[in-house]
Amino acid sequence: MARPVITPQTIVVDQGKVFISSSFIAACESLGISVQPAPPGNGPAKGHVERTFSSINTLFVQHVAAYTGSHTGERGKDAEGEAVWTLAQLDDLLQEWIICGWQEREHDGLRHPMMPRCALSPSQLWAALVAVCGYVPVPLGREDYIELMPVKRQKINDYGIRIDYRTYDHKVLNPYRGERSPAGDGLWEIHYSPHAPGQVWVRLPKPDQPRGYGWEAVPWIHHTLVSAPFTDLTWQHIRRTVTRRGSRVQHEHDLALALRESLERAAAGQGTRREKVVTARAPTAAPDGAVWGGLHGQGPRPETEDPREDVFDDSEDDEEPLTDDGALSIWPTEHTPRSDSTAGAVEEAGLPAPRRPQVTVYDPFEESLRW
Repeated sequence: MARPVITPQTIVVDQGKVFISSSFIAACESLGISVQPAPPGNGPAKGHVERTFSSINTLFVQHVAAYTGSHTGERGKDAEGEAVWTLAQLDDLLQEWIICGWQEREHDGLRHPMMPRCALSPSQLWAALVAVCGYVPVPLGREDYIELMPVKRQKINDYGIRIDYRTYDHKVLNPYRGERSPAGDGLWEIHYSPHAPGQVWVRLPKPDQPRGYGWEAVPWIHHTLVSAPFTDLTWQHIRRTVTRRGSRVQHEHDLALALRESLERAAAGQGTRREKVVTARAPTAAPDGAVWGGLHGQGPRPETEDPREDVFDDSEDDEEPLTDDGALSIWPTEHTPRSDSTAGAVEEAGLPAPRRPQVTVYDPFEESLRW
């Protein structure tokens, strides 16, 4: 069993901040999805969405430990003491329930035209539609993943790019320092990942490419000082605990040192309870963007020159603190092929060789015969 991969044409949203954010709108535009906002405070305008939330609440959420309910009458005596799942674990449980529970559950509103008396599950109806329409898998590329990240528009200054007391700089920005972008507002489009703030991606003009632009990765100037992965949550914790005692440049350097010490203490099993909590949510991939290299065979760009510490000014950063506005979190996994030396050792030991996965081509005619 697996969850069907469906690209929606329209997404109906309420006036929630996460759904009307620039990151969500930009992600939908990159995938060709239209966004239809519903009137605020009008549940009947999106009744099917509210009914789905109610079904998730009754079929899944109420069976999870530490369920609080919609009001105190549905809450247990010690709901907070029963909490044993992290957000990542809850997400895994929800995804597993969607595949094994929701998709395999018959629904009275799902009927096959040739069998109107038979209620079908979402997976069964999806298979029937695929048998008629077909399906062409289109994997996302490196540029597509970057497009789905949160976006921020700002200038490229002499010192580089500043986001939330972090400065990003690289020699690829030299031709564009102090220049206006081709966009109407004159600002440059910058994408970032709150789960790996070690670098950002800047959309720069590339006339030689089919799209007319390209994405350039710009690392944090202190990425060599902080080699362990961290998230924006960890960074915000460090900002609240470190007091500014010098210039803007010195304060950023102090933040980087405090971040490194906090990550080292957490890795050694020391530190405060809060430090262990914020560092436990760090990604497993390196923050320098090596996750893209594992998928597309492109390693991170080596830094050939020292960080430009001498070109900073002492002026205050006029950027607002960066907040996570509901960005999609997408991390491709790296697959390591089985080596021939390992296979030879298994055969010499007299053990049966591991079975290779069988790749089959989907046949819509064969699928239609099953119905």
